[in-house]
Amino acid sequence: MILAIGIVTSSAHGQVDALSDINFFQTGIISTDENKFSISNDISIREFFNGEIIRVSGHTIEGFPYITYSKIIEEKIETRGIIFIGGEFLELLFKEELPEESAVKKNNNLQILVQYTQRVYSEKPAHLDVKVYDPTKNKLNDFNQNYGFLTNKNINVTVLDENKDVFYSDEGVTNEKGLFEIEFFIPERHPRETLTVTIIAEDEHSKSSKILQIFTLGTIPDNDSSS
Repeated sequence: MILAIGIVTSSAHGQVDALSDINFFQTGIISTDENKFSISNDISIREFFNGEIIRVSGHTIEGFPYITYSKIIEEKIETRGIIFIGGEFLELLFKEELPEESAVKKNNNLQILVQYTQRVYSEKPAHLDVKVYDPTKNKLNDFNQNYGFLTNKNINVTVLDENKDVFYSDEGVTNEKGLFEIEFFIPERHPRETLTVTIIAEDEHSKSSKILQIFTLGTIPDNDSSS
């Protein structure tokens, strides 16, 4: 994922073109110690001290707000940031090199793609379809790609409510299409809240994870015919 940001930045710092040299603009990915997130096009950029400090804020595609600060130091860019997940701020990690230029770590080389119910009323099911791919064979992150998927990978899914109590959990293995499907119901009169879903894919040599949000909407209004 490569983002084209429609902002022009003048730079008085040698060869450093601040926006194009911020690595996560090139990859479209920000990471914590355990998870990777895709940034959306909903981005706000501000410059301070004549462009020496660049602040970027926005939301990931998974719905988590983040903020980063990049500082130009001797024609290099140092970036730090945080992301808000499950009621707490987590530190974002940034590497100087782009992922395609660095060695792939064995403990995080499974690509997890998900199609899921993002918003759900009480007394309705939430669906979660997880597919696991070899990331080198699915560079477009296409959930429906019919090759490159990985079978017999262990999947663990944990859903936490806003009190960090387990709302639902399940585990199993991917099938012959690299797919693992689950469904869970939202109880009657369940309040509006944000559920945090953590998905872990694992085999003998690799372990990767993905985190996302599901919003419960409470009881269906009388004038809403949602099924």
